[in-house]
Amino acid sequence: MQTAIESGHPPRQLRRGTASRQPTERDDRQVPRESPGRSHRLALATAFAAVVLAAAACGSDPKPEPPASTAAADPGTASAPVDQRAAAVAAYQGMWLAYQQAGLTADPGHPDLPRYATGDALEILRDGLEDYRDQGQVLKGQLVTHPQVQDVSPPNAPTTVRIRDCLDTRDFLVYWRADGRLVDDEPGGARDANATVTLTDGQVWKVSSFGVQAVKAADVC
Repeated sequence: MQTAIESGHPPRQLRRGTASRQPTERDDRQVPRESPGRSHRLALATAFAAVVLAAAACGSDPKPEPPASTAAADPGTASAPVDQRAAAVAAYQGMWLAYQQAGLTADPGHPDLPRYATGDALEILRDGLEDYRDQGQVLKGQLVTHPQVQDVSPPNAPTTVRIRDCLDTRDFLVYWRADGRLVDDEPGGARDANATVTLTDGQVWKVSSFGVQAVKAADVC
């Protein structure tokens, strides 16, 4: 699945690294985060604003691995495990979309953030946006995701879905709010990532933790 999303910053910087906070899930901890550096940080939140996905198909029923798309569907529940996998992936994509939208104004209080993220994931996104805001910076550009479901638990009635992704952040940049100039010339690139998506209150899928690595040497997803 390939999805294009504009601008964002999940932890502190996707371009130079990610959030300083470690995810709570063991699988997510396998993906180390870089300490904050210059401002092209999660220029993903960690996500991190406008979205080409803004025309998202809310309420649509996405397939687990559809062709390239520029929209993320609303998270939700479904009776079949396959549908629940799709809903979990949609929540993951929605998180990045919300983060990118919030990044346009570096707004940690954006109402869509808690719609798709919870716990550590939500806190990391908000912390990253707050940091950008305090520095007078905003996020713009395009982020491309390639989410793949790696694990579903329990198999017959999933409440947890783990996702592996390759984030292309080469066009996901940080700008000065005052004059629209790029903060620096640090390039983005391909970054391995993973996330845990949890069924919240028995009916809504939300990302509870995630991790993002530094730009890969090969720089290709």
